[in-house]
Amino acid sequence: MEKKEILEKIESIVAASLNHHDFAMTEETKPEEITGWDSMANAMILTAIEQEFVIKFKFSDMIAWKTVGQLADIVLAKS
Repeated sequence: MEKKEILEKIESIVAASLNHHDFAMTEETKPEEITGWDSMANAMILTAIEQEFVIKFKFSDMIAWKTVGQLADIVLAKS
């Protein structure tokens, strides 16, 4: 799977988890830039990503990323 596909799936997961599509996501997008993406939503989003890609994040993975692109890189490395 390519990074672009991962980013598209992450965007879809975020939209479904936050129950809105009123945002534009790029590799440089940070969670705090998207309305509703708080710590509770973050837990739901990461769990949904684990399920979608059949991966398991370590605690260090969960705190290592600052942008959606970095999150996609972690998913890509684990896939």
